[in-house]
Amino acid sequence: MRQGERIAGRYRLDERLGRGGMGEVWRGYDLQLGRPIALKLLVELDAAAELLERFRREASIGAQFQHPGITVVHDIGQHENRLFIVMELLEGEDLARALARSPAGLPIAEAVDLAAQAAVALAATHARDVVHRDLKPANLFRLTDGRLKICDFGIARGVQVTQQLTRTGWMLGTPPYMAPEQWRGKDIDTRSDLYALGCVLHELLVGAPPFPAEGHPLALMHRHFDEKPAALRSIRSEVPVDLEALIAELLAKNPDARPDASATAARLHAIQHSAVSQIAPLDRSSAPIGLGSDSATETAAPTPSRRGDTATPAGLRRPRRRSIILGGAAALVTASGATLIGLRLADDTSPAPHLWFTLTGHTGVVSSVAFSPDSKTLVSGSFDGNFRLWDLATRTSTATPVGHNDAPISMVLSLDGKTLASADTSNVVRLWDFATRTSTAALKAVGPMNEVAFSPDGKTLASGGGEGSWAGGDDKSVVQLWDLATRTSTATLTDKSQNVGSLAFSPNGKTLAAYTGAVQLWDLATRTSTATLTDKSQSVRSLAFSPNGKTLATGNDDKTVQLWDLATRTSTAALTGHTDSVSSVAFSPDGKTLASGSDDRTIRLWDLATRTSTSTLTGHTDSVRSVAFSPDGKTLASSSVDKTVRLWKLS
Repeated sequence: MRQGERIAGRYRLDERLGRGGMGEVWRGYDLQLGRPIALKLLVELDAAAELLERFRREASIGAQFQHPGITVVHDIGQHENRLFIVMELLEGEDLARALARSPAGLPIAEAVDLAAQAAVALAATHARDVVHRDLKPANLFRLTDGRLKICDFGIARGVQVTQQLTRTGWMLGTPPYMAPEQWRGKDIDTRSDLYALGCVLHELLVGAPPFPAEGHPLALMHRHFDEKPAALRSIRSEVPVDLEALIAELLAKNPDARPDASATAARLHAIQHSAVSQIAPLDRSSAPIGLGSDSATETAAPTPSRRGDTATPAGLRRPRRRSIILGGAAALVTASGATLIGLRLADDTSPAPHLWFTLTGHTGVVSSVAFSPDSKTLVSGSFDGNFRLWDLATRTSTATPVGHNDAPISMVLSLDGKTLASADTSNVVRLWDFATRTSTAALKAVGPMNEVAFSPDGKTLASGGGEGSWAGGDDKSVVQLWDLATRTSTATLTDKSQNVGSLAFSPNGKTLAAYTGAVQLWDLATRTSTATLTDKSQSVRSLAFSPNGKTLATGNDDKTVQLWDLATRTSTAALTGHTDSVSSVAFSPDGKTLASGSDDRTIRLWDLATRTSTSTLTGHTDSVRSVAFSPDGKTLASSSVDKTVRLWKLS
């Protein structure tokens, strides 16, 4: 879509506010009614049926309500081959951004006021038998005058609908705010929203939900099932006793023990007026909001006293700047609302990943890519017998011969960016000074080597190959460890299996993962194998540890990416979507995203919180061989049999 284009002959597109793999949001103008609007467009009508249904559901629910606490939907339609929703245009910020500025929590008066407004709006939705199912700070939008709007009804359902699974079997919702019954995927009703509100209010007061998303999702699930949150006043002593008690009731494991939305709103209003709480009254210019109603003119619950002016109320800080709800990215306006099919607008602070540029110059398969620590230089190794260092500012490079008898199969860069290591199918591993591009050592291995990996501290190099696999003899995998200070071999780890297919060090440098017909974990202190994660029937092409060292990802010939919990040594997920072997996997620096490259010529990005594919990057004309994130997390590099390197902009 283009700026100035008219949708359905009526809505003019003025400024694109956000874009993702499945759609985009624009600030626009209704030419018939003469008013600014927000317009959301689905990419195309042949999207998955589930995604189309969410898009239509968002419009339907938004159209049901004319409530000051719920985003208003004006219109839905089709323009050429795209569905669109027209909504009110709002100014302000979501509460996730407000919390980012106040990591220890908001002023108590402000937190209570926001929660009370949310409870009032929930009462209105629950009165219509609608369950939101994804209440969280990013889906609560505060206008510049202090009023709150609930957004993102993309996964909302009627009370009678209890099935909580998507097509791929994953639960809908955001884990830190999901009620125990929501984790189980059954018996979900309005009380689940009240549990989420309790989590949100907890975060507004102390800066974090009762069970932050740390560690494995299963551990978080069990905390919601079994663990009692820490007493709120032990974290923030000035929290009123009645407020602490209310939050404890909202977070009850048994849904029957939670108050409903109307009762919660009334109790929050009472806390606002309580002399014990010493909370300063707040004023807003909006009319009182009726409880359990979608009308602003019905009987109102007790409201804060007003001061008769429009100055910022005591205890309520206005947003420092206006932002769009697409994760609160800095902009002047926002399209508040639900999930844009396939693009989680309330969470995603970045534009959709897209091709930045393509690097050409190699004359053979580009087998590996790696970034320098400052993210300014990229190194690529190729079967043409050269490696190239690319200046990403000028996009230029010069070829440096690697000096092997054969084309290098593997090339890696140490984490400090000082040393390159390369291996081919001979028994020589070469070390290179990254700055001068000169070879500094040729390490004589015990057999043909085709994989290399640096330890995180840069003191050890692991090389892997097979004593007989390249020469036609009996296969025997070999992993050799090298002391880079002395350039000597310190250990040889062997296993009667096939040639080594992949190597990876854990972030703490204590464990080496190696695929030798099965994925094995080696304790580097004792030089012993401590676990075998896969059997001989599963062919693995690539290995990667998560930045926190708790998860191992494997890219497999069966077209899947498998995630392994290294504490329990068990598989926790098989990510599906590729249509051919997965040749490379890599974690983003923050550990939230996994990239996988495949022989199907695509790269997929996976959200590790939801275990779903968020983007499919296309453009390579042959198999993808390697993927790597830049250290700053802004760029993804991929290399291919098509002899090119592609750079993808992630933010």
